[in-house]
Amino acid sequence: MKRSINRVFPLLLLSCVLVYSACSSTASQNSSSETSGPANNAVPQSATPRNASPFTGDGGKGIVLAVPAPTMKDATRTDNWMPQLLQDIITGDLARYSAMTVLDRSNEQLVVAEQSLSVSGNYSDNDYIKIGNLTNAQYIVAGNILKVGGNYAITFRINSTETNEIRASFNKTYPLQDIERGLAPKEAVRELLAGMGIELTQAGEVALLTIPETEVKATARLAQGMAAEKSDNLVEALAFYTEAIGMAPGMKEASAHIQNFGGTIQTGSIRERAEQAQKERAKWEKIFSDLVPYVKDNLAMAVYDFSTVTDSINSSLDKVSFKISPGIQIVPNRTILLVWKTVFEKWREVQSLEENKSWAKNIAVPYKGGGSDREIAEGVIWLTYSVDIGFYDDYGDRIDQGRLSGSGFQFAFNAITTQIVTQHKYFDPKKYQGVSSSSIPIADITDNVVPKVERVYFYWSRSRNTDNKEYVNAPMMTVAEWEQWLVSQGGR
Repeated sequence: MKRSINRVFPLLLLSCVLVYSACSSTASQNSSSETSGPANNAVPQSATPRNASPFTGDGGKGIVLAVPAPTMKDATRTDNWMPQLLQDIITGDLARYSAMTVLDRSNEQLVVAEQSLSVSGNYSDNDYIKIGNLTNAQYIVAGNILKVGGNYAITFRINSTETNEIRASFNKTYPLQDIERGLAPKEAVRELLAGMGIELTQAGEVALLTIPETEVKATARLAQGMAAEKSDNLVEALAFYTEAIGMAPGMKEASAHIQNFGGTIQTGSIRERAEQAQKERAKWEKIFSDLVPYVKDNLAMAVYDFSTVTDSINSSLDKVSFKISPGIQIVPNRTILLVWKTVFEKWREVQSLEENKSWAKNIAVPYKGGGSDREIAEGVIWLTYSVDIGFYDDYGDRIDQGRLSGSGFQFAFNAITTQIVTQHKYFDPKKYQGVSSSSIPIADITDNVVPKVERVYFYWSRSRNTDNKEYVNAPMMTVAEWEQWLVSQGGR
């Protein structure tokens, strides 16, 4: 007999965050929906017709505006990427929906001005005016992000660099998700443009407030990657850059960070080269130290379909057992496979350089195989798993517990020959493993029996047999959530 059962599982929480290209724009550039900036080269799709101006009048033609990163004090690892994200989106949209020339994050004058005034990126009112003067901008966009409980107060104003007069301002408090999905910076741009006397057409306002989800997320990943890199979390940074490229393949800034991941060629005096070698060795020691735990924590996902339950009644024993199908399958995260591959490809390049050979041979490389000191492991690691599943009655009490075990996939630690395919190909509808309960006393059965995943264990070893059991908080997704997640990753 089949019954439909409630699906109560932890959902994969993926931050939906944003991204627009921060672009230095002229009046002619702003009139086209194809404008893209050098900062990240993601090209958002606009609802405005190709040749239609999104604003009335001259759109502020002739005005030069600088947009430094907003100030954010007491930023943590979970939100220290916000200033760049807001900076990039606001820069891109101010340029796209006006005729002003907007100096972006990659503008050399703006970079020099910011670095000369504050290493921390927290600016005073006088600092903002100095930034404007150093960049020859007539106006400066001064921003601030302030944590208020669980929300964020977002403040922006546009000041004249000559008189310090406030021409436009914006102040509103948002929950994290409205910043991540791009609503906060877009609403800020609408108010700032109005304060500057720039009136949008109806189609222009619709286009401004239309959020291209994938591009927004890609820009957020870029910002998160750069924040992680500044904090010396290079493996995590590489993962963010890889995700950004997966969502927006044309994002040049993320690509450049991946290309530069390997290191620099040693130049200068003997002392300078020696110091560079020390830094490179320390960097790679930390990369390899961080790599394995990061991969283990993030490599696998579980996709489940518990939509059908078949019960079997044993009247002689007054017991009932259940079989739930299709079941569960473990799926690798393509981003993590690419991170591993990139690290070892870059490592091969680094250790092949003559100036690095003296220290590279002494680096502790994960899963290093036999052969010469320079050989990277070509072996295969088995990933097997077990899943504890509880069966719960209508009152929320567990009436039985079962365990599902199986082989997830082989993880080949071979950076050159491992073929990494698109993400959707790692999911196979035919590879589910069903879930069963033991015989449960009929007296314990209520009208509905709900299965819940309670814990996932992974086993990492060089063979199928191992006692090295590790608990990993793997994300669990229904098939529908899996499909949505694929779309959020650029559909690849």
